[in-house]
Amino acid sequence: MINLSEYFEKMVVILPQFDQITVIPFEEGFSNHVYRLDWDGFPQLVLRIPALDESAFYINRQSELQILSMAAQVGLSPELLWHDEAGAFVCRYVSQPSFDWSVAHTSENIDRIAKALKVTHQLPVVDHTFCIYKVISHYLNGIQRFLSARPELEKEHAYLEEKLGSLERVSFKGSPVVCHNDLNPKNLLMDEQNFWLIDWEYAGMGDPIFDLAVVARSHNLNQAQRQALIFAYEPFLDEKDTLWRLEQYCLAYSLREMTWLLLKHLTTPDDPEALGFYHDFKTMPSLNPFLLSEPTI
Repeated sequence: MINLSEYFEKMVVILPQFDQITVIPFEEGFSNHVYRLDWDGFPQLVLRIPALDESAFYINRQSELQILSMAAQVGLSPELLWHDEAGAFVCRYVSQPSFDWSVAHTSENIDRIAKALKVTHQLPVVDHTFCIYKVISHYLNGIQRFLSARPELEKEHAYLEEKLGSLERVSFKGSPVVCHNDLNPKNLLMDEQNFWLIDWEYAGMGDPIFDLAVVARSHNLNQAQRQALIFAYEPFLDEKDTLWRLEQYCLAYSLREMTWLLLKHLTTPDDPEALGFYHDFKTMPSLNPFLLSEPTI
């Protein structure tokens, strides 16, 4: 149970009297505790309180806050109003909705996403790095530490290990840039006028094509839309090579999601949903691309 009064006392300079605040939990806050703070009859602020173990999930809260602040300054993310050293923060509430997991984007949306990523990748350098293969290995090592107490999950760990070994590694020879690394449909807020990127928890220095791959995979882009995304992002990229890199990163991203869900289950045993989500992801061809290459029985 989160004691919000402790946070309100720290945030007193940006809040009205505490008894005037209505607190509404966000149901989509699967990773952390997220609340909307209303007063005077209107939504005003969003409070995010971390719930994940930084070390287990390869998160750097200080880099996250640094990138979030920079993104807000260039209009990519809602205004950051307060934060503490543990990674809790308050942003200005914005009314733009996120997308459904079944989103089907227009050409205009794809162009807007590409331009937002271009701005993201021009943010100043931070210390935290992100390599998708190292992150997956880190998660698998974390899962392994639980197996003596949860031997029934050894076959799941072996499955994920095998899929990591099957990946064709993308060699990135350019200069790393700030990447979001988790721009799924729920982390993008948009209407006809405004566009926001949120949840910079996994942001760090890396390969910009991985950001494009996350969008391509999680936003259900078809081949023509992937080509349009690449061209809108950078028209001088080698299309054939970039599409190959995109496809390999899509596989790695999907494996990251499965590994994350299993680790989430093991590190937060009071979470009733993560293991079910893991099995759903693993068994659905629309979510698990490895199923498309596995022989059917």
